[in-house]
Amino acid sequence: MCAFTWLLLLLLLQEGDQRRLWRWLVAVLHESISLPLEISPKEEVENIIWSSHKSLATVVPGKEGHPATIMVTNPHYQGRVSFLDPSYSLHISNLSWEDSGLYQAQVNLRTSQTSIMQQYNLRVYRRLSEPQITVNFEISGEGACNMSLVCSVEKAGMDVTYSWLSSGNSAYTCYEGPVLSTSWRPGDSALSYTCRASNPISNVSSRPILAGSFCADPNYASEKPSTAFCLLAKGLFVLLLLVILATVLWVIRVQKRRKMPRMKKLMRNRMKLRKKAKPASSPA
Repeated sequence: MCAFTWLLLLLLLQEGDQRRLWRWLVAVLHESISLPLEISPKEEVENIIWSSHKSLATVVPGKEGHPATIMVTNPHYQGRVSFLDPSYSLHISNLSWEDSGLYQAQVNLRTSQTSIMQQYNLRVYRRLSEPQITVNFEISGEGACNMSLVCSVEKAGMDVTYSWLSSGNSAYTCYEGPVLSTSWRPGDSALSYTCRASNPISNVSSRPILAGSFCADPNYASEKPSTAFCLLAKGLFVLLLLVILATVLWVIRVQKRRKMPRMKKLMRNRMKLRKKAKPASSPA
């Protein structure tokens, strides 16, 4: 329905005025773009009215070397637009999602009652990040491993297409769509799969994965993080035991040191008592 509306609008614009021009432009989010305005040097321009949904700016060319008078009437573009000499093409910086849409330049001439109309359809896109692959698999009773590979891109936005490239035995096969369904049996060659995501301004690929590894070892997907976690937990546990053992030994050693002077004093007292007891018993 949306595509039909755009097509109808384009046909109406082409039929209504032979001096209309139409351009399709794409730009990158947070970057800049220029909407080129083509005016013949022979034309005497009275003013140029730029608009997008509503009036954007009015440019009145200067006379005899004087600078042009520029009035930006839409606060959304304040501080982000400039007009490039000599044609006063519209330059927009720090693009946002809201900048997508239809733009129009109406060039009013001094020598003619007919205005030159130039239309633009601007689409703003984000540069895609590296695709991520999620693997879902199920091993059937016959030993076959049925896999579903799902490709996704964070904050992908609109007009993103996905394709798959599988490689193995020097052969390459392409598939379309974000989801790839395949199967693997023991003894089959190990195929690697790469997902490619594209939009009008970028084209990125994921890291290749060996899907057969998930089927040959069903715990492959979960063993890596769990093994690392177990090793870390075991290491911390052993370290804790060593600390506790060292603390216990240190406490025992300190207590022994404290008891040694008492024991020596007690032994000396006993020796003195024995010496005193011997003379007292000799007359008998």
